[in-house]
Amino acid sequence: MNEVSRWLIAGAGVPEGLRLLAKYKPNKYVERLLGSQPGKYGWLLERVLRPFADSAVSRTAPGATVVRGFRERWPFLSDPACPMELKALAADKITAYHAYCAAHEKLFDCVTSEECFETAKKVIENYSENRLIEAEFAYYREHGSILGKHPVFRHSRKMDSYRKMGIIALVEEQRRLKGAIWRIESEIRKGDKPHLLSERQRRLAEKQKELDLVTGMIGNFPA
Repeated sequence: MNEVSRWLIAGAGVPEGLRLLAKYKPNKYVERLLGSQPGKYGWLLERVLRPFADSAVSRTAPGATVVRGFRERWPFLSDPACPMELKALAADKITAYHAYCAAHEKLFDCVTSEECFETAKKVIENYSENRLIEAEFAYYREHGSILGKHPVFRHSRKMDSYRKMGIIALVEEQRRLKGAIWRIESEIRKGDKPHLLSERQRRLAEKQKELDLVTGMIGNFPA
């Protein structure tokens, strides 16, 4: 077993990783990032050095050490009393994290302005999502209560309010949601503000989910 394999299995620590980086694949950019925020960018070491590990170790799931560190940093996720919204956000955080990493790496390979724009947009969107979830987790870890600024909590509150509505209020809400969806779709069709497209698509998906729930509740409402 070579030294990169032993480093990965031992937990991919940053100090030893920097030594291996200098030996196997020197990269001043990665060194600077790790020098400023080692806890945030430690995953880069694993990504760069994994190909130099023995084949059996190299084939293990990328990010395994990141996942271990994730659970250690946010231990409340294993608590049965942890709110379901936070457990759901844990999966979203890992997805956003890896999407951000992939897009960030692709930035250096862009050859057209359109490709650069789309890739940069993915970087920003996934970075923003990751930071929103990070804020929720940090607040819950410190205070034991929900911050509630992430859209998932706003959606959860809306769902609770719908469940308390009578049939007349639900029908009115269904009409309102259909109108909102029509307006967002009209905005998208115009295509006059491409920088707002992702936000409009997000709002459209959110409204459609709400409409589906309300329509289902109306259909199941006791006669």
